[in-house]
Amino acid sequence: MRILIAPDSFKDSLSAAKVAESLARGIKSTFPEAEITLLPLADGGEGTLEAIKGDLEYVKCMASDPLFRKIESKYLWDEKTKTAFVEMAQISGLELVTENERNPLKTTTLGTGELIANALKRKAKKVILFVGGSATNDGGIGMAAALGYIFLDKKGNTLNPTGENLNFIHDFDYQPTFDLSKTEFIVATDVTNPFYGENGAAHIYAKQKGANPEQIDFLDKGLQNLNRVLKKNKNIDLQTVAGSGAAGGLAGGAYAFLGAKVVSAAEEIFKICDLETKIEQSDIIVSGEGRIDSQTWNGKLISKLLENAKQKSVILVGGSVETDLSKQLNIIKAYQIKTPEMTLDYAKANAAELLFETGKEIGNLLN
Repeated sequence: MRILIAPDSFKDSLSAAKVAESLARGIKSTFPEAEITLLPLADGGEGTLEAIKGDLEYVKCMASDPLFRKIESKYLWDEKTKTAFVEMAQISGLELVTENERNPLKTTTLGTGELIANALKRKAKKVILFVGGSATNDGGIGMAAALGYIFLDKKGNTLNPTGENLNFIHDFDYQPTFDLSKTEFIVATDVTNPFYGENGAAHIYAKQKGANPEQIDFLDKGLQNLNRVLKKNKNIDLQTVAGSGAAGGLAGGAYAFLGAKVVSAAEEIFKICDLETKIEQSDIIVSGEGRIDSQTWNGKLISKLLENAKQKSVILVGGSVETDLSKQLNIIKAYQIKTPEMTLDYAKANAAELLFETGKEIGNLLN
């Protein structure tokens, strides 16, 4: 039997690669004849570069973290096609700031722009920007600032590119550092949130980045203000662009300032990893993520995987499973590694062993 193990990461616990390896070891222990292919996946957030790396090379460079501190970061580079794969979580991600430091009024996507600038110095023909796991809510003005944009208040003063200054943008100038028209820009995201409003970047995601209710309202008004300025200067209404609210509005900023196309991160990653061929070559697929719940069906990785694997039997493994799977006809079994008597901290700390044990059960089921 040919088994494709294609999970997402278990957030705050294990990378997708470690999840796949743990399940594979368990399956092999009870079903040694199984032919197993490992295909760690990602949805555009942390772990995306690891999932798509293959034979590509990492390019390391210094860039600004969410609080403007210079640190070493990296992106993937394909020399043959002159394509850069940039994961914003590597430099503008929530994991780079402590809980006490989390404040999306003060954070910036400047570092993401610096990684893109480094790729443009290499004459990149295409830049694929994976957004997710951000510490930011700056509408992408930090990224834009690294590429020649200057944001001005009513008096013509230059504004620091942070979330709190979105409200004070009156105009912007552009002093080209690169000819952006020579590069194709793609933004890959797993969400469809609008730029602002009750389902927008601030109201849905800023709380987990450290904002209180008053700050969330302030950030939302700031995104509305940036959109007004963009309407006036570029005739662009980001509120009409699905997914523009991803990563604190970075996706919208990339659309407006770079002319980027916004696409599904899962589908982009499937293309890069040649998932379609690997599904065809498999008899059964094992996938999963840390939490399988109602959000899973809103364009998340597992739902996209199931769309691509309609003719195959699928087994799901989650840290927890909190959704009705009865309508997913090709799911033959679902496992959750956290039992009711187990604490979440214990499950996270012991996920590799728990997944190994689950793998043993899957091996017994399929053998």
